[in-house]
Amino acid sequence: VGEVTPVEVSAEIIRALVGRASETLAGDLDGVVVTVPAYFDDAQRQATKDAALLAGVNVLRLLNEPTAASIAYGLDTGSEGVFAVYDLGGGTFDISLLRLSKGVLEVLATGGDSALGGDDFDTAIAEWILAESAYPYAPTSAQFRALMMQARELKEQLTDEEVASVTVVLDELMFEGEISRAEFNGLVAGLVDKS
Repeated sequence: VGEVTPVEVSAEIIRALVGRASETLAGDLDGVVVTVPAYFDDAQRQATKDAALLAGVNVLRLLNEPTAASIAYGLDTGSEGVFAVYDLGGGTFDISLLRLSKGVLEVLATGGDSALGGDDFDTAIAEWILAESAYPYAPTSAQFRALMMQARELKEQLTDEEVASVTVVLDELMFEGEISRAEFNGLVAGLVDKS
């Protein structure tokens, strides 16, 4: 295939997403609304539009992600004031301050950390498992990936439960234990403070 540009990669992703949406909705789409991070500058926004054009998609509007989140939660229907939209994704953290006045959402400020996300929380759990198991070796990259999957499952369990159990069997690494939500909160307190 050769080298491809970021716009071409984005176009392929958009094309695949539109294909899934068309299949799910059993028909062609007249247009799409694309969300972008609030910190995207004009060049990044234009690149997103170019990718959609290359994918053959009619972009009705580009929306900042915090604005889209606010609309999805119904803040655009009657609420007024200043709102904080806290967006902790897999690999990034963004926070935006929005003002809603007479049905118009205005982004007042954005910030965040492009090197802080949910993966960091998973890593904290994976490292806790390694420490608790007293595994004497550095895990291979394959072992650590498998451990990260287990860590993610534990994190998700702690969303609904006060205590989550884990059994890990990775070659010679064997661990069976549990972690409470309070222990997890202690493990990730520094990450939360950072956000």
